[in-house]
Amino acid sequence: MTARENVASRLSKLMLSNAAASNNTNTTNNSSSISSNHQSPSPSMSTVQSPTGEQSELNQLKRDADPQFSRFADYFVICGLDLDTGLEPDRFAGDNLHCSPLDRAYKSKPLAHYPENVPWNPFDAHGICMLSLPQGLRFRTQKHNIEPKYHSFATTREDGKRCYGFSLVFYEEIRNRNICGAIHTLQSMFITELSNGQQTHSLSRVKQDGPVSRSLPRHFKVAGQAPQSAQSYYDISKDKLYVAKSISLICQAPYAFAAQLFLKNLYRCLPRQPGAGISLESYVYNILYEVMLPQPGKSIRVYLPPAEPHLAAIAVILQRPSLATELPLLDFPLRLLFNYLGVDCVIQLLTCVLLESQVLLRSTDYQRLMIVGECITSLLFPFVWPHVYAPILPAALHHFLDAPVPFVMGLHADCEAAHKIGSEAALCFVDIDKKHIQLPEELPIFPHKLDFMAEIISVLDKFEIERDRAQEPNFKNGYGMRGHADAMISSCTLPNGLQAARRSKERFQQLQETVYTLSSPGSAPAQQPHVDYQPLIAHPAKIDHVPRIADFLRRKGGMRAAQAAGSPVGSPTLSLSSSPVGVYQNVDVVDATLPPSRMGSLSRRGEKPTLSTVEQYYQDLRINNSLREIFLNRFVHMFHAYEYFVIYPNQAKDEWLSNRETLQNFDKSSFLSDQPEHHRAFLSRFLESQMFATLIDNKILGVWEPQPDEQLQLFDQRIKLLKRRHGENMICATSYEPCVLTQDSQQCFEKRLNSIDIEVTPPSEILSNRAAYFRSFPLLEKGVLNQECASSSQN
Repeated sequence: MTARENVASRLSKLMLSNAAASNNTNTTNNSSSISSNHQSPSPSMSTVQSPTGEQSELNQLKRDADPQFSRFADYFVICGLDLDTGLEPDRFAGDNLHCSPLDRAYKSKPLAHYPENVPWNPFDAHGICMLSLPQGLRFRTQKHNIEPKYHSFATTREDGKRCYGFSLVFYEEIRNRNICGAIHTLQSMFITELSNGQQTHSLSRVKQDGPVSRSLPRHFKVAGQAPQSAQSYYDISKDKLYVAKSISLICQAPYAFAAQLFLKNLYRCLPRQPGAGISLESYVYNILYEVMLPQPGKSIRVYLPPAEPHLAAIAVILQRPSLATELPLLDFPLRLLFNYLGVDCVIQLLTCVLLESQVLLRSTDYQRLMIVGECITSLLFPFVWPHVYAPILPAALHHFLDAPVPFVMGLHADCEAAHKIGSEAALCFVDIDKKHIQLPEELPIFPHKLDFMAEIISVLDKFEIERDRAQEPNFKNGYGMRGHADAMISSCTLPNGLQAARRSKERFQQLQETVYTLSSPGSAPAQQPHVDYQPLIAHPAKIDHVPRIADFLRRKGGMRAAQAAGSPVGSPTLSLSSSPVGVYQNVDVVDATLPPSRMGSLSRRGEKPTLSTVEQYYQDLRINNSLREIFLNRFVHMFHAYEYFVIYPNQAKDEWLSNRETLQNFDKSSFLSDQPEHHRAFLSRFLESQMFATLIDNKILGVWEPQPDEQLQLFDQRIKLLKRRHGENMICATSYEPCVLTQDSQQCFEKRLNSIDIEVTPPSEILSNRAAYFRSFPLLEKGVLNQECASSSQN
């Protein structure tokens, strides 16, 4: 066991013992919580109290565990209007003098960030502020929609590593008379210029019998699409003025759900009147210094702020996949990607990204841009997007759109550049809100596209994911036409799949003899039977039926095994059925978020279970796993023989590194000659991509390096499993084979969910005196939050 593993082991034991001790104490009194065993060095200063001996050792272990890789968040940041400097125009927003003052962007600044700095991630004030408030500092009145809006963002550091941010933007009332007066003055100047005829391009004279605006002078009328309207006029004597502010977390790992829940509920826990609850500092301190990231293959229970200050903290389980056997972490829901775009559009977008086209995303919602960008790049595994990646492109960086390099960028729909660049012929332009994609010219078709779509649709249907089905074809020879009662066709969707699985034994044996044989040598009855794939030569006319047959066999065999042994409560094998008899079905992925009693009653009533926010998060992770395994399975089948065509160097590592740009590392022509002719258009272009070249480089570097690339190791392991089923001499797979390995990774996830490795102590009061209430989100206590504190320095 390494020193780092030993530290992690000791830390797990200590945190679990702390959690057990906390359950035996009365947590309703904030002053008696575990984390509040701190004292103030002086009565006039609110600081963290001294920890107990066990807590002191826990803090020491945290420092030994390398905070760069163990902390959930590096910074908590507050951005907004700096009253000391006043209003400043946002020079990156361009010329906006033709807009009403309420439609202009002003310069925002970081008002505070905690801690001051961490050595592994220096604080980038300008970049973080620019992405936390991507539209700049905006003013609104009560006539606008001023509900808080959440979005996430990503930046790429100089070393190529991504850093993630999560921001909640909300509006607070301005009570500063100088600021209100400044906006009123700008409004008066703007109206005066309009009256002098200097803005005739955006406004037109109104006829005497025409409608008039109630906010602008009576002789003006807003043009059809002009931004100046009743909402854009500020009346200082009647209107309340609001200004944007943001609270953000800056993190190394993208645990998006936990960050979103933390920020939204932290804002809700802002005390607006005297009452129960703990200070904002206590929640922020907990997320910065006490919440740790799970180790690979482990899980951790954390406690996040509640929806109301008087409620108990919300428990959420964070888990991290094992590096050797599972796909990397993806916390953004693929469910939303397919909901936004539909299956066909997603595959077309994936094709453009794989061929390293310029990809521009457009939406009125920043979070949609981020979800599409993160999800589509995650589906590239084992390949990694190596080019410019800016799912939210700030105004200051719009010049990147002119770069003649591949990119994945996102622009807000209000941005003028989004309309100008959308007509480029070589660009993949995706309007997320309209579910529309404009493809580059001569884009090749993704191999086995229809079968691939059918397999994806089967998973989406299992989880009843809402989406636009207009572009989904009716599969006559694949997974089937909706509404058809044939067992083979309907076997991939619930509940018809269950009914099909109960068909006669003769039908099952007939399907089994067609392509597959089912055996489970040496395995327990409750385990998933081993599927042994036979060469597709006896019945070549039935090759098109491979996907639905494979799915039917998995369902039939899985249900038999489960009926023989039963399934434990909370296992991933429970699914809804319209039958009055409860059935446990061992399928790839199913709903395991509800207890059997609740699911049984709901299925009998024909109702869809309503999931809580946290339950939906766990379900999204299951959906992510199932869909990502399908995409990985496609790449495994496309490149299962790639190793035979790698050209290994005969020189030393340093010499190869210096000359690799001029060396041929892969026999592309021989590889393509073994591929089906209708797949070569796509594959020939993909083999020229930087993504593929990087994978081959990593394969060659593995000859010299003791620890090969982790993603490549997993990819090679999946190829070995495929060859084990088909034979080591397998060179080319002309037929479509669906994914059969989802259940293994699904079981690992369920195990982490049901068996927690570490439990973090819930947030508890760390201030000796906290304010009773606030009118706006305040700056927090630096003395408590700028270091791991006062408690660490005292040990």
